[in-house]
Amino acid sequence: MTYQKAITDTPVIEIRRATLADRPALEEMKEQAMSTLLDPLMTPEQRHEMRQITPYDPALIEDGTYYVATVNGWIAASGGWSRRAALFSPDGHDTGEAPFLDPKCDAASIRAMYTHPDFARKGLGSLVLSTALAAARFAGFRQARLLATVAGERLYRAAGWRTEERVMVGSGDKAIVPGYRMSRSI
Repeated sequence: MTYQKAITDTPVIEIRRATLADRPALEEMKEQAMSTLLDPLMTPEQRHEMRQITPYDPALIEDGTYYVATVNGWIAASGGWSRRAALFSPDGHDTGEAPFLDPKCDAASIRAMYTHPDFARKGLGSLVLSTALAAARFAGFRQARLLATVAGERLYRAAGWRTEERVMVGSGDKAIVPGYRMSRSI
């Protein structure tokens, strides 16, 4: 079965927590999403750096805060939230050692949102995002924050997120990837 077949069949859409066994499918989907949806908006150097700062982060799955949307069994979108302070991995490592946030005064971090290009603009990314926001709210958070890419900033703004600042991110002294710090109430 191909992704295209999953789209044309009567869809069975499910949201579930991601598992470590999902890693190969998540890595493949992330690369396809970045190659098709984000790479055309960046220079070759920015593309390379983006892959350095967005490694697979098992802490999100281990914390139970990362979700997948499946369509007829295929992982079509993923994303989650974190109670940890890191918005991304500037050193290329997982964020499992990052300090925990206090839901009384800190904002939950929305992290690692990806949609397979075959499923883009069909509402699955928004479904995963709303699931993550609801879970963060149940955990006591009243604010959320994220670091949007150039491909995602307009989508988040249209969904009620406020752009706080445009930033350049990267590892070490390679802050060459444009991003947008955004926030919203949940």
